[in-house]
Amino acid sequence: MKLMTRIMLCLILFLTVTVSARAGDKVIPQERPPFTLTKADRNAIRSEIQAVIDEGYYPGISVLLIHRGKVIMREAHGVVNIETKDPFTVDQLCWLASTGKLFTATLMASLMDDGLLTFDDPIAKTFPEFAEIRLPDGSKPKQPVRIRHVLSHTSGIPNDNWLKVNKQLEKTSPELKDYIFPQTHQDFVNGCLKLGLVAEPGTKMMYGRPIDLSACVAEKVTGKTFVELMQERVFKPLNLKNTTIQPTLAELKRLAPLYQSNKAGVFELDNFGLEVAERQDKRFSTAGGGVYSTLDDIGTLMQMHLSRGVYNGKPFIDRRILQQLYLPQPGTNDRYALAFQFKENNKYGPSVILSHPGYSGPVAWIDFNRDLVGVLLMQSNTVNRTKHHDRIMDTIMRIVPVEK
Repeated sequence: MKLMTRIMLCLILFLTVTVSARAGDKVIPQERPPFTLTKADRNAIRSEIQAVIDEGYYPGISVLLIHRGKVIMREAHGVVNIETKDPFTVDQLCWLASTGKLFTATLMASLMDDGLLTFDDPIAKTFPEFAEIRLPDGSKPKQPVRIRHVLSHTSGIPNDNWLKVNKQLEKTSPELKDYIFPQTHQDFVNGCLKLGLVAEPGTKMMYGRPIDLSACVAEKVTGKTFVELMQERVFKPLNLKNTTIQPTLAELKRLAPLYQSNKAGVFELDNFGLEVAERQDKRFSTAGGGVYSTLDDIGTLMQMHLSRGVYNGKPFIDRRILQQLYLPQPGTNDRYALAFQFKENNKYGPSVILSHPGYSGPVAWIDFNRDLVGVLLMQSNTVNRTKHHDRIMDTIMRIVPVEK
């Protein structure tokens, strides 16, 4: 499907009110009962989850499904710790890695809703020195690096993989200190400027670290830290009591261990999530993967998006601003929006999935066609992650019908 067709489909899906109707400041819910999962339906989903666990790449998996605003499935299977054999529970705290970008997208939309920025703002509007960033030949780019570019990974600033392949620079290279381990938002801005551009902004997707420029802008325009902004604008107003960027010692004790598994049945501890927590406790916080949360809290965030910016019956963020998050961006081959992945799945009826997976195993998604929120938590980094996500999600989409 061509880009304009996709965009129109997204607009139609978003602007068609299927869950609620506005009346002044209030939202009047329509009485539409949620889909009822039969015993056979539940068993089919459970069987697929168990089959994925049995393949030997995940100790445990939890699932949350919300249909028409009501929880229709909330379960956990397997274990969280392969040493103690403690069960994986539905209230397990997990590091979300890149799934945390969904929280960043929400924060940036909130700032736009208050008139503090727009997605088309050049980074140079907030950091004037960014007007001097140049392409490899020393020329000025045809357009400035904008907020929408950093949120869609099309800024033209190289990512870690490009630097390793083309410059033989590792994360530990001294030249990358400000880029990899910034102490402040200004450090990260300086690190990006040192790297310069390797592509015209808005033309090529290079997934990675430059999304943290959105946190730099957020901090500068508000005078607050990224952690404070997340707490004040996302976590607290949505009542996300089990979501944090700086986990306490008590929270770290109940954090699910993260494993790496590249061979069935073989698990190695992966401390990346703990390292991120330690860095964020002392230094600049990442916009790309620094959130720790639970099944229910992620579900609440995603339901707000599915409800067109409505939370607890009241407008939370202008739906027209949220809609901009969901549109696939130039340079991404129609597969990435603003901190949301964009994917069509027409196997069981026309469907547009807006989601984000994470290095640590999770995925959260919204399906406007089905009026469905889904969350899977699985704390293991494996190359098979996308395949396993798709298998479980396909089973769910086969069972939960497209809205008529």
